[in-house]
Amino acid sequence: MAKSAPGRGKRASQGADPIGNATKDRLADLDARLGALRGKRPGAGDEPPNARGAAIGVAMRMGLELVLGTVVGGFIGWQLDRWLGTGPFLLLIFFVLGVVAGILNVVRTAYEIQSPPDRTPKD
Repeated sequence: MAKSAPGRGKRASQGADPIGNATKDRLADLDARLGALRGKRPGAGDEPPNARGAAIGVAMRMGLELVLGTVVGGFIGWQLDRWLGTGPFLLLIFFVLGVVAGILNVVRTAYEIQSPPDRTPKD
């Protein structure tokens, strides 16, 4: 029969394990130090937990408004050109109008983000 590894017999289970206690103490100390450092981090607790998701949502909305303004303007111009038989003139005009509308929507949204919220109580 093979011998068991040292420290794995009846003696190890009966007595206290000094290496395990030392490791637990070190882990508890590390956890306490990490907790203290997390509290000192600049900006810790300043923003709500869903702020990052909201910022990503606004950024995606801005990009989508820019792309959709361009696509819708180009589509309207293309359809008018087909209907009136005017060539690419209306396509180019409405494409530019769509780009301008998309940029204006993005700028308007950016101003809304930067302006401080109105904190006056409503009656």
